[in-house]
Amino acid sequence: MRKKDVLVETFLETNHLMNRYSMIWYGKNFGGLDPQQGQGRILTALRRMKTISQKELGFILNLRPQSLGELLQKLEGNGYIRRYRSAIDKRALMVELTGRGETFLEVKPDYEEIFSGMTAKERTQLENSLEKISEQLKILIDSEIAEEEEFFF
Repeated sequence: MRKKDVLVETFLETNHLMNRYSMIWYGKNFGGLDPQQGQGRILTALRRMKTISQKELGFILNLRPQSLGELLQKLEGNGYIRRYRSAIDKRALMVELTGRGETFLEVKPDYEEIFSGMTAKERTQLENSLEKISEQLKILIDSEIAEEEEFFF
């Protein structure tokens, strides 16, 4: 395997292990809710919006009403959200986080443990390298989006 391939494979494996660690941690602490998927994604969106209608939430998250309804029912049953009729429009169902829902988003894995075997200098070097990688990824993403828009419009 070429040196370039080893770097990419190591990076991808590290990313995979970070995701796996996160899933295991959230599984133990919050019954498997993942902030990036399903019910966890809804909680993450609600944290930004505080209170929103169920219809608007479905539109923003690109979820069908039936799918959203099922996810919200589970979240409500577990005490993460509260749903109620809008005082302004009695047809609209409003959704908001409860204290338990806020807790889900505030408590996170202690990722510091991952770096405990590194010196301060190694941590700084890694931080600088990751910043460079992030900047390059942003450039590539912007380029892909521009090409996509050029193709469709």
